[in-house]
Amino acid sequence: MLDGATSVAGDRSHDPGWYAEQLADAIEKTVPQGGSLAGAVEEAIRAVRDAHGLTAETTPTSTVALARWSNDTVETYMLGDSYGVIFYADGTEAVHTDDRLDAVAVNERAAYRKRLAEGHGYDKGHRALMLDLQAEQARRCNRPEGYWIAGAHPEAARHGITSVEGRAGVSALVLASDGVDPARHPEATTWHDLYDEARQHGPAHVLQRIHEAESTDPGGQRWPRAKLHDDKTLVCVPLA
Repeated sequence: MLDGATSVAGDRSHDPGWYAEQLADAIEKTVPQGGSLAGAVEEAIRAVRDAHGLTAETTPTSTVALARWSNDTVETYMLGDSYGVIFYADGTEAVHTDDRLDAVAVNERAAYRKRLAEGHGYDKGHRALMLDLQAEQARRCNRPEGYWIAGAHPEAARHGITSVEGRAGVSALVLASDGVDPARHPEATTWHDLYDEARQHGPAHVLQRIHEAESTDPGGQRWPRAKLHDDKTLVCVPLA
């Protein structure tokens, strides 16, 4: 599950959706070769970069959330702020994510959220704050003191967060982009709630309910967020 990052400034060489699609196609080829998921992502980033002559300054970026399972183990790999959720037969769950982006541009993020909470909405002032936020994020992108993301640096993949555990006791897993927020669902309180609804009505139904809830908050006062509607992807895999 890949989630391309949009540039407010419009200064990327390609559309983030294009980059995510290219990277997904490459990952489809590298994962079956065996080895670690981090290694597969590293090779995929390198292949896309080299095939299209991408440079760090103008290349779009994308999160990467992968899951792989066998009869014995379940693995997740997170690069960027997407989610991998493991559900256990005893009803508990474990949420895996890469939250290092939250430690970058803290003041800029607080400023736009405060302004939304005050009722200013998604106006020119909000866009200016988002430009400041993304400029600071760009300065810290794929650096030890910042955060790691798929782009034009293959070595960034080595910094993804991997989990490996026994298959026994695992009942299901979910991969989701950061636009899928249980807090913005009208009824769900946990990831398991979202999973159960998706199993009953389909993932698209879950995403539509979150989308509709966001529409009741058009100025971002209740849920201060970067934009009214973010991209939303939800993948549900029963493993019992």
